[in-house]
Amino acid sequence: MSNSPPQYLILKLQNTSIVKYIKFGKYERPHVCNLKRFKVYGGLGEDTKIELLYSGLNNNSDLEIFNLRHTLDNDSMIPVRYIRLEPLESWGSNFNYSLWYVELLGIDDSHIISSEITRFYQLREETLIRLCLKHFRQKHYDLAANVLLQNSHITLEHPFLSQLYDTIVKQGNYEMAETLMDQAINDGFLEGFMKSQSFKPIWNLVKEHDNPGKRRPCMRGGHQMCIDSADGMIYLLGGWDGHKDLSDLWCFTIATSTWRCISINVEEHGGPSPRSCHKICIDMDRKQIFVLGRFYEVQSFIGDYPQSDFYVYDIEQSQWTLICADTNIMGGPKLLFDHQMVMDSISSTIYVFGGRVVASSTRCSSDETHKNNPDFSGFYKYHVPTNTWTCILPDTFHEIKVQDGLLTHNPQTVASRGGHSILLHSKMRRIYIFGGQRQRWAQKCPEFLWYDIETGVTQSMPMPSTVDKPPMGYTQRATIDMDHDEIYVLSSLSKDKDRREDKVQNAFWVYFIKQNKWICIYKNHNSDEQYWNRMQHLEPCPRFAYQLVYDQKNKTHYLFGGNPGRPDAQNLRLDDFWELKVYRCTNTELSSQCKLLIRKFKFQEIKKKDKVAAMQFLQTSVSELIDHSDIEQTREFQGTAALLFKDDNQTGDFSEQIHKWRCSLFDKLCEFFPNSMVQPKDNLVDLIPL
Repeated sequence: MSNSPPQYLILKLQNTSIVKYIKFGKYERPHVCNLKRFKVYGGLGEDTKIELLYSGLNNNSDLEIFNLRHTLDNDSMIPVRYIRLEPLESWGSNFNYSLWYVELLGIDDSHIISSEITRFYQLREETLIRLCLKHFRQKHYDLAANVLLQNSHITLEHPFLSQLYDTIVKQGNYEMAETLMDQAINDGFLEGFMKSQSFKPIWNLVKEHDNPGKRRPCMRGGHQMCIDSADGMIYLLGGWDGHKDLSDLWCFTIATSTWRCISINVEEHGGPSPRSCHKICIDMDRKQIFVLGRFYEVQSFIGDYPQSDFYVYDIEQSQWTLICADTNIMGGPKLLFDHQMVMDSISSTIYVFGGRVVASSTRCSSDETHKNNPDFSGFYKYHVPTNTWTCILPDTFHEIKVQDGLLTHNPQTVASRGGHSILLHSKMRRIYIFGGQRQRWAQKCPEFLWYDIETGVTQSMPMPSTVDKPPMGYTQRATIDMDHDEIYVLSSLSKDKDRREDKVQNAFWVYFIKQNKWICIYKNHNSDEQYWNRMQHLEPCPRFAYQLVYDQKNKTHYLFGGNPGRPDAQNLRLDDFWELKVYRCTNTELSSQCKLLIRKFKFQEIKKKDKVAAMQFLQTSVSELIDHSDIEQTREFQGTAALLFKDDNQTGDFSEQIHKWRCSLFDKLCEFFPNSMVQPKDNLVDLIPL
């Protein structure tokens, strides 16, 4: 296939089926024609428009399997006879597209398929009837709409929205419309809209209360932090102060805003040795902190290479325990750094992914016995109650096993990396992997993917091809909010020497898991040192080797320390402590937003009848909802006032124009409600080919 869109390939199945997975085989080595981005459509006809997948292939020779969308909004399944593969971008710029091998997996049981086809056609008919009802209502065909409603027993929308339509369009009762929108907010109908609204990040230096001697953690980078949101405690362990590794353990009490030094040297109390670039995670249910890994300069080491010790700290007993002296002997990873680790308290399991192996072939090139060691560690899990390690996936190709149409093993390799982020969504039972880098590797790591804890399935998440995505690298930190189903990414100083113009990229991104959407809510690419000296009490300067934790309970991020990367002070580290709160739209603000929209449409209607009354309404009812300190709102308000002096050149009956305005207002208010409540977004006339 050429690379000039639209290109597509149609696959016709022997029998109508429910297709759950699609499997791609590739050339024996990386190829410029592999698909970087593609879409898969499916349905009963060749011209199907049902999108089943939007994703991309890794540019390597590994087999890859993807989950296909196979259910509809009413939980019925999508029967498929035709699959349409539509390539969007190849790995090589301006190269043709190539598909080497495609396999489909799913259900072809005739009894199940027959039932699902019936449900599918029933849903299509219901959708058609709803489109007709919408069209009839817009055109005043009330008799036809009533007959269709009575005979089909199908509702156009949620009863609340039908009431809102009657209030606005039929009665023109704008005051009651405002009351109904307040009711919708209080009843939680607009909760989804509020989650998707623009955010406003607010940085503040944490105000630490005085303590005896004003003891607090010193300047450092490469340290580790974890948070117990239930108890409101932040723990900090070790790091590099610019001259030596540290082994101190601190806790910060959020409620009292005070630091406490638990131990200045945990090694003296049976804990780990001084270290940096290690990882810690906390089991909030059992009040335990686990420590694994560290950075080590193996070139200067004489004798046996250091082993991968593994520690646990019992918070309530203030006691350290060495779980094992070498996790590699126990079936776990070798000593590593720049890895990531998360704790699943539900199953008492720790997941460790990626990171650089200390005694690797590239770091120990003078030692022939370590030539074959991998540079990067694989994907491991540790079950705490049984003290057992399991390698989920090594950093090599992993064959797929499919038996009776079911996946029995992980469907693809998860390419290891360093400096990445992994996040656990315990409710969804998923681990998200984001960012990171892998040096001297010809192929690009998938930037964003998830791993299903229960099934072992991995799924690559395609990132936008535009600039509307967070930068990748070593300096991002990611957190997750399981209540809002959102992932947050803070990117800072870039260490990429080949792209000096992008050196400073302070930015904060939000990823909406359910909507598969990224937005940037904070960006400051200023690289002027004098600027950051002025801002040192207002927002954190760019840095790397810092730590970021998220208080799930109070919805607050905490950032501590790091390396500012100053060439004139290479040993300089930071000890500033910041909190970041993301300001969201409140019920009161959303109510004002809805009322302002309603009153602007009411102003249009009044203006048609009495311009003096319209001016008075604008000066009072509309003006009181405007934030006159906001330049954009003020400009829009002035534009609305200018409409008073516009000659509409219309005479006679304005009832049809008013009806269109009211319908338009209703449509705009519907945008605040979830799709499951509102009338279809499509219009019947748009489906008619001419």
